[in-house]
Amino acid sequence: MPKYWKTICLPTMPALCATNNVNRLAAPAEAPLYLDFAASTPPAEEVVEAMIPWLRGAHANPHSDHWHGRRAALAVEVAREAVASLVGGQPDGVVFTSGATEANNLALKGMLSPSGHRRNLWLAETEHKSILEPARFLAANGIAVQRLPVLSTGVIETDMLQARLRESERTPGIVAVSHGNNEIGTLQSLTALAEVAHSFGHLLHVDASQSAGRVPIHMEDDGCDLLCLSSHKMYGPAGIGALYVIPELLGELQPLLHGGGQEGGRRSGTVPTFLAVGFGEAALLAKRRLVEDQRRSVQVVEEFLRALRQDGSPFTLIGHPHQRLPGHLSLRFEGVDAEDMLTLLAPSLSVSTGAACAAGELRASHVLRAVGLDEGAAGEVVRLTFGRQTTPEQANCAARLVAAARDRILERGSR
Repeated sequence: MPKYWKTICLPTMPALCATNNVNRLAAPAEAPLYLDFAASTPPAEEVVEAMIPWLRGAHANPHSDHWHGRRAALAVEVAREAVASLVGGQPDGVVFTSGATEANNLALKGMLSPSGHRRNLWLAETEHKSILEPARFLAANGIAVQRLPVLSTGVIETDMLQARLRESERTPGIVAVSHGNNEIGTLQSLTALAEVAHSFGHLLHVDASQSAGRVPIHMEDDGCDLLCLSSHKMYGPAGIGALYVIPELLGELQPLLHGGGQEGGRRSGTVPTFLAVGFGEAALLAKRRLVEDQRRSVQVVEEFLRALRQDGSPFTLIGHPHQRLPGHLSLRFEGVDAEDMLTLLAPSLSVSTGAACAAGELRASHVLRAVGLDEGAAGEVVRLTFGRQTTPEQANCAARLVAAARDRILERGSR
């Protein structure tokens, strides 16, 4: 064991204890350092403060036609304006949902129909399950679905997309892409993809749940037609997201949920005012802090990589080397099983081997396989994602912990 292992470790991971036959995590004296911000971000203090009144005396149904209801409705509309502003859109285009998964489902199932105007769907092999699974459903129900390969960096090549669209049936459809990949961090060029899609009469749907609030997005300038957002990926509360639809397409969108006709008839169900307010506050903060957050993310990543190299730990960066989400690292340590590394790091660091949404799968990530890694290599990839709260000092400590875990696993394997 490296000599500094014990001196830089945070307190041990809380032990599992049984209470009424249910396993629970005991409260630790000090939690491990959280470096899994791609999975979820903690709500900002400003967000929590903005939500509290709507959890207390200000609470009311925003669809009720009385003073309390109208006050809540106004708060929802203010939040809608903030979310729209973050992506350069108009408030009328924001449809609140329960999260990104519902937003992606609404975009694809709400716009595509085997008997309708749009009957084709193209998506990359590296897409999130919330796009892949709706696509599987649509394919089983008459929609022509085509998978697009990506380069080893995870980038969708525009020439390839153009060739695929040229070969396909000319019936209008949707090209669906994740702006920033949650597993490998690669960012797609939205303007280039939109230009190709539009030249063949297709729409561009963008899953921006990882990128919104981290990099600039503008619906009109980027050429997006539909766009998915997630509150809990931008320091807002979990349980709410949004689908942005450009005004000329709103009349085409068919609802998934039927009931009271809320959200202009596009998503029935009571909008939770406190969540909408929190989402709106998070969007305002993200827009205001965008440049500073990007600068800090670059700083902590550079410090982490500097410290890792200083420790003599070779690694391979997975994804595009530059065109990537700020604060996102996907690293392969050759000869080191990622699950073993996570076990050693657990007392000190909370990191990931891939997408939290796919936890429990025994096979390698479909994203890592799509960028050319075989089963063995994919099992050596660790994802570390840094957030607003991460300091350069913490990044330095995390790098030394990772290096120590790597050394320990390799030493153990050489015996």
